[in-house]
Amino acid sequence: MKLWVEAAYQGLARINAQACGDAISTFQTKDQFSAILASGAQGDWANKAAHALREETPLDKVKEDLLASLPKSVHIPFAILQARHSPFTIHHSPLTVSLLECDAPPLFFTRGGQLVLLPILEEERHGRLIRQCEFALQDGDHIAMVSEGYIQAKGWNRQWGWRDIATSIKRLTDTRCDAEQLLGALIRSYQRLAQGEPSRDISVIAMSVRPVRTATVWSGPPVERTEEQATLNKLMAETGTRIICGDTSADIAARLLNAKIEMEPRPEDGWAEVPPVSQLAGVDLVTEGVVTLGKARERMANVKSARDLPRKEDGATRLARLLLNADKIHFLVGLAVNPAQAADQAKTVPLRRIVMDELMSDLTARGKIISVEYF
Repeated sequence: MKLWVEAAYQGLARINAQACGDAISTFQTKDQFSAILASGAQGDWANKAAHALREETPLDKVKEDLLASLPKSVHIPFAILQARHSPFTIHHSPLTVSLLECDAPPLFFTRGGQLVLLPILEEERHGRLIRQCEFALQDGDHIAMVSEGYIQAKGWNRQWGWRDIATSIKRLTDTRCDAEQLLGALIRSYQRLAQGEPSRDISVIAMSVRPVRTATVWSGPPVERTEEQATLNKLMAETGTRIICGDTSADIAARLLNAKIEMEPRPEDGWAEVPPVSQLAGVDLVTEGVVTLGKARERMANVKSARDLPRKEDGATRLARLLLNADKIHFLVGLAVNPAQAADQAKTVPLRRIVMDELMSDLTARGKIISVEYF
């Protein structure tokens, strides 16, 4: 079982400030997840650290470069979390975390509803307290990183300390909430305590660990008919969500599977905007092609996550929901040209490819891991 770190973050600006001055950066690749949080730092600083980690620079080297670049006698607490898959396993791929904290509030980590105290090693460097450790993640773990401003919240004639936050997180994660739910609860807890706008910038990164969600999307017939079976085989090899976008692609799949395509009943809001949805055994969703793909992009453009989508069951909304819920998405794009749907005057580039490229770009910007094969 491969694991995925789901992350959500938010920064709140202090009173009379136009923007939060904390630096936050998270990114996910097929090999690693990283989160960076620095109190009162400039965005470029965190971006440079994120770029170095993306380029596979060892965390110890990133640490040394950051310490060397920090202005002397300037207090800039920061924390970096890097989770990597073991390169020696295929089907069961544990996540090992390397944690680096410099004058920053300690990480909050819960497992099975219990707070876990990590085996931290401490050292002092140039007047700064450095804490480092390594640990393995499991399904159901929750992690939170908070800025100094968050941990120093005051209200109701009291100050909220690290133990208070830890107790709150322990209670919240008993429900096996996801990252967005944990983030929302932590922000609301702060706002209740602060009783108004914060006197300092505050930032929170919430993370939850769960099995990775995968999907494969087939759209468009291959140029060569001899590639049809191979394309179908790649779709059916998907152990997660299987999607077909395109009537011709669905017809090919039904013929090769010796199965029947059945149109679903007309939805309450009709088919005026989005073409009908069909059913095919072994495939989770079968929709029309270019129009539905374009409408799915429109649905996703206006929401942050799948839970924000309208409560509709048309093909575009269902496609958007499946794509937003997936972490890794593999696209199978057929390049056979329908003259009625060509993107160029020479009728050599299918409009489908343009729409698919735009869709993949949107999903990549959302942090999805995208791969594609053309046939």
